[in-house]
Amino acid sequence: MLSYRAGDDDAFEILYRRYEKPLLNFLYRVVKNVAEAENLCQETFFRMVRAKKKYVATAQFKTWLYHIAYNLCRDRLRRKTHRSTQSLNALTLSRDEGGVELQERIADPSSDPDRDVEKDELIASVKNAIAHLPETEHLVVILREYQGLEVSEIADILNCPVGTVKSHNHRARKKLKIMLAKYIGD
Repeated sequence: MLSYRAGDDDAFEILYRRYEKPLLNFLYRVVKNVAEAENLCQETFFRMVRAKKKYVATAQFKTWLYHIAYNLCRDRLRRKTHRSTQSLNALTLSRDEGGVELQERIADPSSDPDRDVEKDELIASVKNAIAHLPETEHLVVILREYQGLEVSEIADILNCPVGTVKSHNHRARKKLKIMLAKYIGD
């Protein structure tokens, strides 16, 4: 980022290639909509470009970028609660309800249907449980478990003390353990 700030336009391309997919993954897990996540990702990089002269390397670049994305998500989710809409062009069936994924499994002779159903049920249950966590706990789990960020990085992104992040993570894990008790052995 320091090279980009100094005028090296090739540095932007490197940053974009390095952070686009992880950032898009994070945004999708928060907003749960591919198109909206893509828009937010582009907006994050746009804001990065606009703020390049103001960038100060006090924290890791990744933390700074995720902080921009987090603020965009928070603003978008806040606006979305006031205007809940659904596209008339939305698919009526998801991939899990009979889309391409099922066809791919049928065509794969090495696939074990019972195991695949159990795996899909577990994945859906974990996603559902995480989605039902309060917003901050939800974000902490996504940033920690899916994005692999350290507690200190999450604290910088959420602009709160490390102890608060640890507390949110602990509470989220307790709640997830209760919500997913049928999948967790003793």
